[in-house]
Amino acid sequence: MQRGPVGALFAVFTLGTAVAAVRHGADAVADPTTHAWLVAGYWSLKTGVVAAFCWAVLRRSPSRRPARELVAFVACTAAILGGFALRGPEATASTSMLIAGEVVTLLSCAFLLTSVLALGTCFGVLPEARGLVTRGPYGLVRHPVYLGELGVCAGLAIGAPTVWNLSAAAVVLAAQLVRMRLEERALAREFPEYAAYAARTPRLLPLPFRLSPLEMSRCL
Repeated sequence: MQRGPVGALFAVFTLGTAVAAVRHGADAVADPTTHAWLVAGYWSLKTGVVAAFCWAVLRRSPSRRPARELVAFVACTAAILGGFALRGPEATASTSMLIAGEVVTLLSCAFLLTSVLALGTCFGVLPEARGLVTRGPYGLVRHPVYLGELGVCAGLAIGAPTVWNLSAAAVVLAAQLVRMRLEERALAREFPEYAAYAARTPRLLPLPFRLSPLEMSRCL
């Protein structure tokens, strides 16, 4: 998938969430209640995540094995649209739920951004083989970016627990599971050493007792 069109798409998403964040920030300044500031924080966090992906897309390297399967494009589209479809809290949203959701989102954002930085130019939207990274968060799980994304979606859904948001989060989860398997298959085909890495590193949930020192720490 070409970097320009995808980057432009993420730029549009970033602009849309940024406008909402500014609007809610202005509302919080005009009516400085805890609830108003939490809603503004919700949109600011969402904007930060989308902007980080826009930046990562624009600086990524070419794919060694471009994805051609329809399921890859469908899963990728579903994950992006599902995340973007998450709606903000309603006026009657619980302040305690907003706080809990933003804590989960903030922690997930930090982990997600760390994972994106570790991935560097190997970042990709489609499940393709751009490089093999095993350093940093990739020493904990094989898919830390997906884990961070799912954590962010979970936090946003906790902050605004509507049927719509829960459905959107479920779509993201299903799409990410498909992307993980396709990405693993592509990496295994391109990098013979991936099998050994996968054998000692959990797929999505960190299991410290299974970890061992990693020998590979570069993007090949």
